[in-house]
Amino acid sequence: MKADNTAHRIAYAALTLFLERGVKKTNLQEVARRAGLTRVTVYRYFGDKRGLVREICKRISGVFVRAAEGSSGDTIQQVNDRLNRLGMELSTLPQGNLLARLEEISYLYPDVYEKFRRTRQEAVDALFHQALTAATRSGEAREGLNLEVLKAIFWSSVIGLLETPALISSNVPLAEIFETVTEVFRHGILKRGVGDGGQGELSNHVAN
Repeated sequence: MKADNTAHRIAYAALTLFLERGVKKTNLQEVARRAGLTRVTVYRYFGDKRGLVREICKRISGVFVRAAEGSSGDTIQQVNDRLNRLGMELSTLPQGNLLARLEEISYLYPDVYEKFRRTRQEAVDALFHQALTAATRSGEAREGLNLEVLKAIFWSSVIGLLETPALISSNVPLAEIFETVTEVFRHGILKRGVGDGGQGELSNHVAN
């Protein structure tokens, strides 16, 4: 069994249990049982519950970091593709009220949560600037946009998907929710399509 596969099994089992029972109420023996491994194996990989919580936070923030691995020279379509990939990766997480679990982590392990929050914020900020740069360079961004407001909307659109219980608990796939919300956001900041006289379909390009 490959080491990375074992680590993934442990982390996935832990996140599933955290979402079901809560972080404080879950112990490493239960995680090991859910993963089909021994408690010794869990200790060997992550040391203790703090180490396991740190790994889970790292994996979740890593989804955002990977989505932000672009450059200022990316096209709108390239940014769009990475946003779609972000939605797909988020949809592979176990279902549950992640907001409640993140809040629990924030007071049980504040240092771990702060690093998670900072890493995620930096990645989302990078995505925002890459998308805005691409839209501006291609001449598709609306003029006179308030960047602070726009940034706040972008943050809510992306982060809100993970931290809105009503969305997470719905039967609609997370990837579909992500696509719908970001599509509304994209169309709100781009110029209308050429030749529609300001009344037709909005541009299909993304400028998140």
